Amino acid sequence: MKRIFVFIGLIGVCIGTVYLYQRQLGAIPFLLLSIYFFILAYKQLSKKPNHCDEEEKEKKNNRYS
Repeated sequence: MKRIFVFIGLIGVCIGTVYLYQRQLGAIPFLLLSIYFFILAYKQLSKKPNHCDEEEKEKKNNRYS
C-alpha cells in the first residue's frame, strides 16, 4: 500500500513541476524534493543498528581492551 502512495505522490510531483516550470518557478519543486530526500536520508541514518552490527561492535571493542 505504501508503494501506491509513493507512486501517486511521484505523479503529483511531476504534474506540479511541469505547472511551476511553465510559470517560471522551476526551483521550487527542486527545493521541496531536496528537503524530502534529506528527510529520507536522515531516517535511514538514524535507524537502530540490527543485532548483528551490535555483536560486531562488541567483538571489536573486546579486541582492543
